[in-house]
Amino acid sequence: MSSKLGYDVTDPTVHVLRASSFMQNGPSKQVRSLEDLDRWVRSQAYHDTIAYISNTSRAIQGHRLTRDFPVTEQMRRLCEIFDGLEHLLVEHTPKADESNASMPVGQLRSRSYRTWMQHMFQHVFNKLDDAIHENCKHINELGQYLRRSFGNATSVDFGPANELMFLFFLCGLFRAGILLAKDTVAAALMLFDRYIHLVRRLVITYALPIAKDPMSSVDDYYFLPYLWGAAQLSLDCPFTPMECEQSKVIESYRQDYMILNIIEHLQKTRGGQLSEVAFHLWSILSIPTWPQVYNGLERNYRDHVLCSFRTVEHAIFCELMSFEPVFSPSQLERAYLGQDRQKNEEDMELEPRYAKFHWELSPPVSRYNSMEPESFLGFPQSTTENKSDDSEDDRLCMVRQIANETDPNSTSFFPDRRANTNDSLTSFGNDGP
Repeated sequence: MSSKLGYDVTDPTVHVLRASSFMQNGPSKQVRSLEDLDRWVRSQAYHDTIAYISNTSRAIQGHRLTRDFPVTEQMRRLCEIFDGLEHLLVEHTPKADESNASMPVGQLRSRSYRTWMQHMFQHVFNKLDDAIHENCKHINELGQYLRRSFGNATSVDFGPANELMFLFFLCGLFRAGILLAKDTVAAALMLFDRYIHLVRRLVITYALPIAKDPMSSVDDYYFLPYLWGAAQLSLDCPFTPMECEQSKVIESYRQDYMILNIIEHLQKTRGGQLSEVAFHLWSILSIPTWPQVYNGLERNYRDHVLCSFRTVEHAIFCELMSFEPVFSPSQLERAYLGQDRQKNEEDMELEPRYAKFHWELSPPVSRYNSMEPESFLGFPQSTTENKSDDSEDDRLCMVRQIANETDPNSTSFFPDRRANTNDSLTSFGNDGP
């Protein structure tokens, strides 16, 4: 029951209990056995993930990486996070010297990778604080998704489970209202593209092995670049799927399309033709049209990546990406590409006054309406802007608690803008290899 003074926490609603649980526990793992996979495919997070992938796929049809698309100031600030991560990678590239001359190369790489991960943890939260508007109560959840996107410091590997966490990060940015509908194309072709390029450097620098389900049709560290790469080409494509391995096509368009950039990378790193180094992918690219390629990849991604226990057992869930079951289950929407976008444009021509508002009315995923911290803690909502520093810090620290403290990828973070960088990094001294 509620009153004008606040909430009566002696008889809390289900929503208040859930929100209080998020505040106290933070993001946590939910898929611990094969039986939990059924709960996962019925969860809000799964439905939001499918909706985000499908709507983004529609949005990026016909767009090239090098062509103009809307890039907001918020998007630029988020991309700057990767500038610092690239710099950290240069600083912590494994180098043999006199102090570790007797150390095996593999052990040296593992130690350097864990050191990079420790610095990355701190960098992610500091830069998110700068990139996202102040007083965003979802910053801890978004930070946890982001810092799990770069591999596993315990097993020293990388796979689609880490890519899923970056997908949660992207989806969460839209769910929290930090990114808007007009950011949809840039989130995939700019922010996600920066992520993939950094992942490639991490894999090469530290020789990370692949951690993936063998049933996946793509024998690579990630899957979404292939899926969204096919979506890019599903409208106004200058070449067919069977032509994308030709050297002249790669040379002409590798800067424009994700999938060509990846094919070139595979050929260079694995040393051979696509039919030799990635047979399953080569087989899929024998399909006549790009929308058909997309449909085949999308089906495999759902069945053998998103529904793989090896992928989802590492995922964490919280408020934006919730493991709670959907209240009114509906058929999951699939992106039918190609002529679908042309029909939408024709519809807008019939109603031109709505055309300029198209993206504002069509976000890639539904906005999450959260309760204010004062509400679900049982306090009346404040009407004044003057709050003590102590109360704000206490509430922020409570939001940023991590459930699994034994997970080396889950180091707690307590921001202190007054502390310098060297002092703040000392909090990770016990989290090394």
